[in-house]
Amino acid sequence: FAAAISHAGISDHTSYWGEGYWGYSYSEVSMAKSYPWSHSDLYVKQSPLYNADKIHTPILFLHGDSDTNVPFGESIQMYTALKLLGRETAFVAVRDANHQVTEFNKRKQWQETIFAWFAKYLQEDESWWESLYPKKTLD
Repeated sequence: FAAAISHAGISDHTSYWGEGYWGYSYSEVSMAKSYPWSHSDLYVKQSPLYNADKIHTPILFLHGDSDTNVPFGESIQMYTALKLLGRETAFVAVRDANHQVTEFNKRKQWQETIFAWFAKYLQEDESWWESLYPKKTLD
């Protein structure tokens, strides 16, 4: 893929199991009554975080910082892994947003962020992205 976006994605099934809104009940169905201690292969080998070294697609992580469904840290840990691996990635936190971005102005910014990310990688035009998120330097 030329580019991808993860909105409030789960990066580690184990941490989501313990912290996520659906947590262990999600795993009851999706992992056929498997638990981190009984089937670590499912929780580790199937988690994106433990496969981060295989990712080469530029990924934008979008997450509401008040998400009660998927903990905010799920995006942070995946973003951090990709940064440490030197991959193209970005992280945008939507302030005071839950799992869904419903406030009009935030939703508009969220949508523009998505379009700008794809314009950057699919149309090779960084101008929209740079206008929304200018490069910062530490002086």
